[in-house]
Amino acid sequence: MRKLFLLAMTLFMTVPALGHGDALARETLKKFFPEAENFVSRKKSLTPQQLLQVEKASGDEVQAADKDLTVFVAVAKDPQTGKMQSIGAVLMVDAKGAKGSVDLAVGYNLDGSIRKVLIMENEDDKELESETFLGQLEGKGPSHSWDVENGFRLVGNPASAQAVIRAVRRGMYLFLAFMGR
Repeated sequence: MRKLFLLAMTLFMTVPALGHGDALARETLKKFFPEAENFVSRKKSLTPQQLLQVEKASGDEVQAADKDLTVFVAVAKDPQTGKMQSIGAVLMVDAKGAKGSVDLAVGYNLDGSIRKVLIMENEDDKELESETFLGQLEGKGPSHSWDVENGFRLVGNPASAQAVIRAVRRGMYLFLAFMGR
């Protein structure tokens, strides 16, 4: 009976779920974590102190939508134990480019490093969507250099490209705050 209850609760919290004002479909989430067996939507309101720490660590201003986070936790079976475990998460962040806003979905590994970045909506420079630009963010974590002016190959309008990089970094620290780190 307990297993049935847990299964029902897992299915109840399974995507599609709402996050950052938009639904993230299971197919989209699988682009970040193809090995995941499930995705569970988790919500958390960050404290003013946590938001200040995110701003300080990321060097980017926290957005209004950042306070109440919806994180899509990727869950997979541990090959050794057979138990389900979290393997990472996806969250949405916004960037304000020179010409308009850019909505990003970013996958983070449990250590906070970037798994993958996808642009979901782009009112700015279309070059920001290039795999070459977004791919250079993959693997970056809190201990890496995030010099937005000299550390990345910028595309399109430099101010917009830098805004995207700052948003991904801000998301990394939001995710770490979400996890209590």
